[in-house]
Amino acid sequence: MAEKFSGFFTGMFFFCFFTFMAVHYAYMKTPPLDRSIASFKEQPKPVYDASWKL
Repeated sequence: MAEKFSGFFTGMFFFCFFTFMAVHYAYMKTPPLDRSIASFKEQPKPVYDASWKL
Protein backbone atom coordinates (compact mmCIF):
# COMPACT_ATOMS: atom_id res chain seq x y z
CA MET A 1 0.00 0.00 0.00
CA ALA A 2 2.86 2.38 0.80
CA GLU A 3 4.35 1.89 -2.65
CA LYS A 4 1.05 3.07 -4.19
CA PHE A 5 1.25 6.34 -2.26
CA SER A 6 4.93 6.70 -3.08
CA GLY A 7 4.30 6.08 -6.77
CA PHE A 8 1.35 8.48 -6.78
CA PHE A 9 3.34 11.32 -5.22
CA THR A 10 6.32 10.61 -7.45
CA GLY A 11 4.06 10.76 -10.50
CA MET A 12 2.41 13.96 -9.29
CA PHE A 13 5.82 15.54 -8.66
CA PHE A 14 7.06 14.73 -12.16
CA PHE A 15 3.77 15.84 -13.71
CA CYS A 16 3.92 19.21 -11.91
CA PHE A 17 7.63 19.62 -12.60
CA PHE A 18 7.39 18.95 -16.32
CA THR A 19 4.26 21.09 -16.60
CA PHE A 20 6.14 23.94 -14.94
CA MET A 21 9.12 23.43 -17.25
CA ALA A 22 6.88 23.42 -20.35
CA VAL A 23 5.12 26.63 -19.34
CA HIS A 24 8.42 28.26 -18.39
CA TYR A 25 10.00 27.28 -21.74
CA ALA A 26 6.99 28.55 -23.69
CA TYR A 27 7.02 31.83 -21.76
CA MET A 28 10.74 32.36 -22.31
CA LYS A 29 10.53 31.55 -26.05
CA THR A 30 7.59 33.91 -26.66
CA PRO A 31 8.78 37.22 -28.13
CA PRO A 32 7.85 40.42 -26.29
CA LEU A 33 4.66 42.17 -27.34
CA ASP A 34 6.43 45.40 -28.29
CA ARG A 35 9.02 43.57 -30.46
CA SER A 36 11.84 45.53 -28.84
CA ILE A 37 15.42 44.33 -28.66
CA ALA A 38 17.10 44.44 -25.28
CA SER A 39 20.41 45.72 -26.66
CA PHE A 40 18.77 48.88 -28.06
CA LYS A 41 17.86 50.23 -24.63
CA GLU A 42 19.53 53.42 -23.51
CA GLN A 43 22.88 52.77 -21.86
CA PRO A 44 23.19 53.98 -18.27
CA LYS A 45 25.70 56.74 -17.61
CA PRO A 46 28.71 55.69 -15.52
CA VAL A 47 28.90 57.02 -11.99
CA TYR A 48 32.56 57.99 -12.48
CA ASP A 49 33.57 59.74 -15.69
CA ALA A 50 37.28 59.29 -16.40
CA SER A 51 37.27 60.91 -19.84
CA TRP A 52 39.56 63.74 -18.69
CA LYS A 53 42.45 61.33 -18.09
CA LEU A 54 45.02 60.54 -20.77
